[in-house]
Amino acid sequence: MDRFTVRRLRSSIGMSVFGWLVLGVAVAGGTAAGLLALLGWPRIPAAGEFGVAQTLELLKIALAVVAGFGGVVLLAVNLRRQRVAEAEHDLAVERGEREQVQSFNERFGTAAEQLAHESPAVRIAGVYAMAGLADDWLAKRQVCVDVLCGYLRLGSAEPDPGEVEVRDTVLRIVRERMRTGGHWRQVALDFTGVRFVDADFSGMVFGGDVTFDGAVFEGERTSFDHARFHGTLSCHGTSFDSRLTTFTSARFLGTGVEFVGTRFGGEVVDFRDAELRGRSVDFYRVAFGKQKLDFSAVTVRSGVLRFESCEFSDVELSFELLNDLLAFHDGASPHGRVSIEDSRFTDGSFDLRHVVSPEPGPLWLLHTRFENVEFRLPGEPPAGRIHVRGLELVGCDLPGAYTRELSSRSTGAPADRDDQAPA
Repeated sequence: MDRFTVRRLRSSIGMSVFGWLVLGVAVAGGTAAGLLALLGWPRIPAAGEFGVAQTLELLKIALAVVAGFGGVVLLAVNLRRQRVAEAEHDLAVERGEREQVQSFNERFGTAAEQLAHESPAVRIAGVYAMAGLADDWLAKRQVCVDVLCGYLRLGSAEPDPGEVEVRDTVLRIVRERMRTGGHWRQVALDFTGVRFVDADFSGMVFGGDVTFDGAVFEGERTSFDHARFHGTLSCHGTSFDSRLTTFTSARFLGTGVEFVGTRFGGEVVDFRDAELRGRSVDFYRVAFGKQKLDFSAVTVRSGVLRFESCEFSDVELSFELLNDLLAFHDGASPHGRVSIEDSRFTDGSFDLRHVVSPEPGPLWLLHTRFENVEFRLPGEPPAGRIHVRGLELVGCDLPGAYTRELSSRSTGAPADRDDQAPA
């Protein structure tokens, strides 16, 4: 509401009072005429016929009428004053909001200029300024975070020591604000094409989507230990080249996780004690080579841990899927399962000694080739055998006592790639 509106409200007070008076007179006149008509238009006595008591009563009536009109006038004035006060308050609020937004925009421009400065020290100041603005400006917090992520995406392939410090500052700020109790847990993060060295995302809470498409992880260790993912995790064409890549005790809660065309080049990929509860964790067209893959004590309460069209070359793969770590429905097909489909194993070992569960079993091996692979099996066949279909075994053997061959019409066979393994 602008100043012109406020002035117009003030100027209309007189007109409003006059209008209320006219309305009051009209109502009073109409009421009097109605009463006289109801009484048959009686004759009004002459003034000399009224006694003292009657004159006093008439005077009281007149004063009451005058007081009523005065009350109407006061009510109209107070109503208009209230409207003017509300209009002035709204105007002050709007003015304050505009001034605050203007201040935020000025801070944004200053921080952006600092991020583009030649001096690393000034760029670090710009990082803190942009992060502080993201803390204060809730409406544009995502924009400020996008700027910081964009800075990382625009980094050079071989940054100088000053630039490394700036980038480390950005990542440190992101970690601080996205761990439990942080301010930024609901924002999305886009790290497409970013190069990380010894990345530490442990303990972070990703409330929004996080993208690592085309990113490269290098160094001794890349850690997502105890991280919680509530949004989509996208790793399309990502390279995990750290010696250790760990998702120990990570939680994937009601989200989709996609490792598509991802390359794991380190020595160990560790998903111990990870929990999947939601859609699926998909490894699609992923190459594993000469490394240890540890999926022991994985919890698959709902959804699917799926490996599809993957290549396993000379790897040590182990699962440990215990009875109390899997959810079942009506004693039939489980909500949670592990599915390896249309993949190829060459050399290496596959540890199945701890894949123990009631029927029908959580592990599915579908249309997969095993060549010179050592199957490590328990001494006795487990109660819940492994579901298999279309296996090709070359130079190795998986005894039938440990498997259950699925027909194309097997009950409980999955039918939807988003939820379960293909039939």
